[in-house]
Amino acid sequence: MTDNSEKFPAIIELNVGGRFFTTTLLTLTKCSDNMLSAMFSGKYSVIKDKDGRYFIDADGEHFIHILNYLRYGDLPPVEIAETVYREAAYFGVHGLVSQLEKFPQILAKIQRNNFRKLFNGYSECLNSIIKTAGEETLSQTSVVKVLIFAKENDTPHEDFNLDHTCTCLDIGENLKTADSSIGPWKIETTEKDVLNCLMFDLQKQGFTVTSRFHGPCTYKIETIQCRKSFYSISFHWWRT
Repeated sequence: MTDNSEKFPAIIELNVGGRFFTTTLLTLTKCSDNMLSAMFSGKYSVIKDKDGRYFIDADGEHFIHILNYLRYGDLPPVEIAETVYREAAYFGVHGLVSQLEKFPQILAKIQRNNFRKLFNGYSECLNSIIKTAGEETLSQTSVVKVLIFAKENDTPHEDFNLDHTCTCLDIGENLKTADSSIGPWKIETTEKDVLNCLMFDLQKQGFTVTSRFHGPCTYKIETIQCRKSFYSISFHWWRT
C-alpha cells in the first residue's frame, strides 16, 4: 500500500474552482469512502495549478462547509443546505449527505422526487406542456389541455372501444384532443394530486399558471361515458 505521507505533505494547499483553501492531509483522508480521500490516497495522480496547489474542479464557494464537516462534524446554515447537499453528494461525503437529508427543505425535495417517480412519463408530460404552451405566440394566455387519469377504462359495454381517442369540448363546441397526458398509475392518489404536482413544478420554473377541471372525455356509448378527465393549464405571459 502506498504511504500517503511520502506522496503528499501534511499541510495541503487546495484550489477548488478558483478558491483557495488550506487543510491537512489527515482531514482530507479522514473518511475513507469519499472522493477527497480517494484523490489523496496515493493511488491517483492529482493535478496542480500553476502555483503548485492541488486543483479540484468543483464550485469552491461552499467547499468550506465540506471541510468543516470533515474537521468538526459541523453542518451548514439552513439557508444554504440544499447547495451544500449537492456538493456533499458530488464529493461522496455520505455522512454529511445523510445529515442534510434530515433538513426539511431537502427531505421535502426527496419526497417530491419520490412522488414523481410513481408516474410513468411524468417528465415527458411536464416538458410537453411547456413546449405546447410556448408554441402559442399570438396570445397573452396559452391554454394547454392535459388528460389526467388514475385508471384505464373498464369494459362496461360490449361496444365500448377501449382504444378510442379521448376528446374534450373546446371553444365553440369543437372537439379537441389532449396536448399532453399522464396516467394510469397504481398508487392511491387522485388526479388532483398529480395536477397539483405539475402546477408546483411549473411555478417552480417561474411560470405564472392557473388550472381548472375542463371536463370529462366526450366519448360514450349510450349512457356509459369514458372515465378519463381533461384539465386546462393556462400560462399567463403578461402576469408577474
